[in-house]
Amino acid sequence: MGTSVQADAKFLRRIFMGLVFLTVVTGAMAGLTTVQAMTGTTGACVVFCE
Repeated sequence: MGTSVQADAKFLRRIFMGLVFLTVVTGAMAGLTTVQAMTGTTGACVVFCE
């Protein structure tokens, strides 16, 4: 029974770290977009360039 508890904890820790990583990436993209919008700079297109 202890092994399944450890496996569950490891799985949930992985999910949590993935969510933290995605949150950081999303925040960085939002910050970059905000800075570009405020400065009017469109020089470096990073994502979703047309």
